[in-house]
Amino acid sequence: MSRHLLWMMICLAMAATILPGGDAAHAAPGYEIQVVKTGLDRPWSINFAPDGRLFFTARNSGRLYALNITTGAVQSFGGLPPARFRVEGEAGMLGMALDPDFATNGWAYICYSSFDEAGNRRNRLSRFTIDLAAGIVTGERPLIDPMVGATHHNGCRVVISPDNQYLFVSMGDAVVPSLAQDLDSTGGKTFRIFKDGSIPLDNPFYDNGRLPRSLIWTYGHRNHQGLAFHPTTGDLWSTEHGPDIMDELNVLIAGRNYGWGWGSGPRSCLGTVNCDGVPDFMPPVAVFNTDSTVATSDMMFYTGSSFPAWFGDLFFVTLKTGRLYRLKIDNRTIVEQEILINGQYGRLRDVTVGPDGFIYVSTDATDAILLRIRPTIERPYRALLPLVMRG
Repeated sequence: MSRHLLWMMICLAMAATILPGGDAAHAAPGYEIQVVKTGLDRPWSINFAPDGRLFFTARNSGRLYALNITTGAVQSFGGLPPARFRVEGEAGMLGMALDPDFATNGWAYICYSSFDEAGNRRNRLSRFTIDLAAGIVTGERPLIDPMVGATHHNGCRVVISPDNQYLFVSMGDAVVPSLAQDLDSTGGKTFRIFKDGSIPLDNPFYDNGRLPRSLIWTYGHRNHQGLAFHPTTGDLWSTEHGPDIMDELNVLIAGRNYGWGWGSGPRSCLGTVNCDGVPDFMPPVAVFNTDSTVATSDMMFYTGSSFPAWFGDLFFVTLKTGRLYRLKIDNRTIVEQEILINGQYGRLRDVTVGPDGFIYVSTDATDAILLRIRPTIERPYRALLPLVMRG
């Protein structure tokens, strides 16, 4: 057989439609997990800035860092931790949101644990100014201070509303469940303020500026450490730690009560159990799980372009089980669930989407890892060609 004829046969075989009984393979769309950086200083909140760097708070050291995803270089900013910074148990430098105009104003909204002048445990939400050129954090402006504090259940997740008007911040019950039902306590609440710290008059419990009830958006929370807005509906969702069962996934509706702190002992409201009579009760969308917890941490809705089929899907990470969940949502109902990471990297703290459309996940460890989920490169069709023997 001539070489010319052999090449013609090869080309025809590659171009031909696959016939019944043929053997061809095509890789289905998928993802791969990459380690981007190791040895990070226990990140708690990870946020991409307009320059493409990943800014993160370090819970234990109270520092602020910026990671160059491309080069791996890490910049540490001076000026932190603040005076009377508190680190113990779950307390420390916690939630952060970068202002949408960060490139020009340098503002970062950070919730952190502190001691007051009398030595009492507290938490505080402040606005800081990050001087990128000088590499320093300056100009702390307290926005909500004080909030209750404890060694555990400090909440402190921060998000900015899609219209760039409001700040929302979560606060745990400071290990005193009854505080979550008390509108005169900051414990177990979600707060809503304008970005300058002023109070919206249409907050559901607004009372002539009386604090803290005028700040409150929702109440009855144990310790919600995930907040995110749905990109289409604008609903504010949260992930919340249960005690030993029933971590919750919630939609946070103004003025509603999510039940924690109602009742006592085995008769406490949890999920939808023992919740009869709870005023303004809002049941969870889902619980994880009825017989255990997964220890939910932060969450996000996917808005990138690298995974078009996942647009609008909800992603959340867990601590105890080290999982990354993907949920497809339809009208506040879960219609599909997938676990993308299942414990192989240890405890997972935060999740976000990068400007490249990839998904980034940070672990919860002293020497933490930053992971990246990106699409696998699809392989072209391949056909099994007949073996040609030279005659």
